[in-house]
This record gives sequence, structure tokens and C-alpha cells, in this order.
Amino acid sequence: MTNPLRWRHAGNGLLLVGILTVAGLVLHSAPDRDLQQSAIPVQGALGESASGRNIRATVHSVAVTESVTAGNGWAGTTPGIWVVADVTVEAVVDDQGATLGTAVLRIGDLVYTASTRPQTATVAGRGLATGIPLTGPLMFEVPADVVSSATSGSSTIELAVASDPRVDSLLVVPVDLAELPAQPAIEVDFPEWDAR
Repeated sequence: MTNPLRWRHAGNGLLLVGILTVAGLVLHSAPDRDLQQSAIPVQGALGESASGRNIRATVHSVAVTESVTAGNGWAGTTPGIWVVADVTVEAVVDDQGATLGTAVLRIGDLVYTASTRPQTATVAGRGLATGIPLTGPLMFEVPADVVSSATSGSSTIELAVASDPRVDSLLVVPVDLAELPAQPAIEVDFPEWDAR
């Protein structure tokens, strides 16, 4: 005659093993702390609008130049080279405290922040309005050898509302800098509201 208590203990043991197995799978498949707090990338394309939680942007064009003159007369010379992007950006949901806080050019493992030296002649760091696009330049100062490096073909321009885009949308637009010839000089327009 079998002992029902023995079967109950065996069943409880199997149930405990099953619970521990499921818990182990959940623990090892859950994202780590860095992944939990990372930005949420939204893939875009050159010339096309991309939208995130509270940002919509279009990178219209990108140029490489030895010197740039901004719409306010600021002239940027550099021992390196300028990567200049023409962008349109706006807030989507709420413009309370919304700025273009992140505007970076990523070339391989290297990250370059958009220059604020042109002050009001760039959209970097500018306040955004809900539903009213702001169009203007972003200017990145980079070493010339980086633009001609092997990794420059898979560069990205990354835009976000916050200066720290963790746990928020980060628009990522691929740019092939290797395909762009360096121009001696360019002039860019002053940023305009409701342009394009």
C-alpha cells in the first residue's frame, strides 16, 4: 500500500523544482540595470521624419566643410572639420521645459556634441514648441581624420529632448560621412520657426 503523504511530499518537491526553474529563467532573461535605464532608440532615415515620445525631427541634409558661417554672422574655423546637419525639430506632447537637449554625432565609439558656439544660430539646446517646427543647423566640430576613418560610413546623428535621454526616446539617423566630399566653406541659415 502506498503512502499518500509520500506522494504529497514528492509532488511538493517537484512543484518547488518547477518554481525555482521558472524563477531562474526569469532572472537570467531579465534586462540588466544598464539596459533597463538605456535610451529607447527610434530609427530614422535621412530626409524622413522620425517621432519619439515628445520629439519629432527630420535630418534634411548633412555636409562636411572646413569652415562654416552661421546666420548670425558667426564664423567657425577649426583645425579639424565641421559636420553640418540641417534639421527640423519640434515637441510632440508638451513643450514645458522641452529643449533639444541631446544633439550628438556618433562616429564608431566616438561621440561629438553639437557646438553651442554659434549661440542662437543653431538649434542645439534651443527650446521646442509643441506642433511648431524649428528648422536650422547643427554643427559638429570633429577631427578631420575621424571623418575620413573607416567607421565614418556608419555614423549616426542622435537627437532627444533631454540632455540625459535614458528611459526616453532617442532618434537615431544613420549618415554615411565617407560619401560626403569636404567643401571649403558653407553658409547656413538662421533657425526659423514653422519652416518647411
